[in-house]
Amino acid sequence: MQIQQELSDYRQAFESELFSILNYWERFAPEKDGPGFHGAVDLNNQAVQDAPKSCVLNARILWTFSASAKMYPDRGYEKMARRAYQVIDNNFRDKSSGGYYMELDADNQVSDSVKHTYAQAFVLYALSKYYEFLPDEKLLLQIKDYFLFLDAKTKDPGYPGYFEAFTEEWQLISENRMADNNEPKSMNTHLHVLEAYAAVYKILPIPEVRNRLEELVLLFLEDIIRIDGHLGIFFDEGFAETSQSMGICSFGHDIEASWLIWEAIDILGIESLKEEAKPVMLKMAEAVLREGLDQDGGLFLESTRFGSHLRTNKHWWLQAEVLVGEMNALQLSEDQGYWDILKLSWDFVERCVIDHENGEWFTKVNRLGVPYLEEPVDDPSPYYRNDWKIDPWKCPYHNGRAMMELINRIDFELK
Repeated sequence: MQIQQELSDYRQAFESELFSILNYWERFAPEKDGPGFHGAVDLNNQAVQDAPKSCVLNARILWTFSASAKMYPDRGYEKMARRAYQVIDNNFRDKSSGGYYMELDADNQVSDSVKHTYAQAFVLYALSKYYEFLPDEKLLLQIKDYFLFLDAKTKDPGYPGYFEAFTEEWQLISENRMADNNEPKSMNTHLHVLEAYAAVYKILPIPEVRNRLEELVLLFLEDIIRIDGHLGIFFDEGFAETSQSMGICSFGHDIEASWLIWEAIDILGIESLKEEAKPVMLKMAEAVLREGLDQDGGLFLESTRFGSHLRTNKHWWLQAEVLVGEMNALQLSEDQGYWDILKLSWDFVERCVIDHENGEWFTKVNRLGVPYLEEPVDDPSPYYRNDWKIDPWKCPYHNGRAMMELINRIDFELK
């Protein structure tokens, strides 16, 4: 690469933003009068006292501060990581039936006992990173037992993939799925199961994990990634994409998957699979940048009607994931054009998405980069709220992880 000095300069910018994100969460996420974290914080950084507390948010806090504590052992991030682990283990873990509750109320009482495979996978992902930071044989055994338990409970014995949702006692249910029309299986759940299993395999390279991770990679390559490079979104039990799903392209998931799948393949270390997957990952990145990236570097949410209709609002997590996807494409292809696109995307984030006054990133901005400070009735956000900086789904994992990925990848290039 002929961009060594620029890489070094941008590394400083990414590290500065990482510290800013982590500082925000250290200041405003922990409860003042309790051992856990607020369920939500508003745009003025005031806790929303009656907000529910989600398993997804707390698992993502655990992952982020475990990863940052491992990268920066002298900056005190260990305190947040330990706190998050205790919250997950003491408050969210179902000590009777196994797994983790989806949601607690503000007083830490279970308010949603459904066991979502998606949320369970995030806990597994976070516990694996916590182990990387603080290796402990008892924790490793906990992770192994939980992996085996989760895989046995959630894997479909008759068809490819994993079921979506279960009761508190792990009875399969057909509602509360991570799907727009309540389809039996979703790309999103499988992407984060893959992400979690890859993290487990890094610390626990046993055949049971390896086999499942390889199955998931092949499921993406053979059934989930469409011929045009976009991901299928929703599927029936046999893993055929449903008719309602076929016209949707989710640009953020596409670009996130392009580097998460490659990471999983790299962890597996199967050279033949790398050769097969590399052009597919680049095709995915190209499809997103060609169809979903605005001229200012911001990434649109999605297209519908078979690509003829763009939803042009730019949500925070997409802007984080596109940065990593662009860097991954640069490293896979050694095409410096991806670096120019990355710089454009980062400029958009700096100008429009980062809240330089109150900290963290705005949840969503419009096509022109103007933040939404309340929810537009004609284009509601999925799950999260524009008038909160922290909520059950808005977390430090996407933007914090993106900064860490960029720092680590630049360090690799600068060796």
